[in-house]
Amino acid sequence: MIRYVLVALLAVALVALSIPAIDHAAAVSTERQFQSDLAAIDDAAVSLLENEEPTPDGVPAPRRTVSLPFPDDSLTSTPVEYLRIERIHETGSLATFAATGRSEHQHPIDAPIVHADPHENETVELGGVGEHRTLTLTVERDERDEPVVVASQ
Repeated sequence: MIRYVLVALLAVALVALSIPAIDHAAAVSTERQFQSDLAAIDDAAVSLLENEEPTPDGVPAPRRTVSLPFPDDSLTSTPVEYLRIERIHETGSLATFAATGRSEHQHPIDAPIVHADPHENETVELGGVGEHRTLTLTVERDERDEPVVVASQ
């Protein structure tokens, strides 16, 4: 009988010790997946700038779409609290995201990305635990008549 009690106590202790490792693995997995998603945004934005030209008013702008999952909390994933894409200069942007309970991660993007209006320099902000977001990227001209990638949902 004592053996069964010891086995049960040992099993409970092993499970209790493994929970932090499982949480860490889920967070690392989510961060790695989100880095991959940001690389897809980078690729789409750079493709637009290198292969497309902004169109005149009234003509649909060239576009690319990128799907971004914002996972729920589970054994294999940790929620991503936010994603911000900020234009930092004429030729690039910086994406910043953080998974719940983790530090921020930054990913450079080799294209100027702004939110909704090419004449404003607004930051793209996304979030929503358990939601699937589609980001539409178009190439348009900014106030200096330079091509810029405009992100909208």
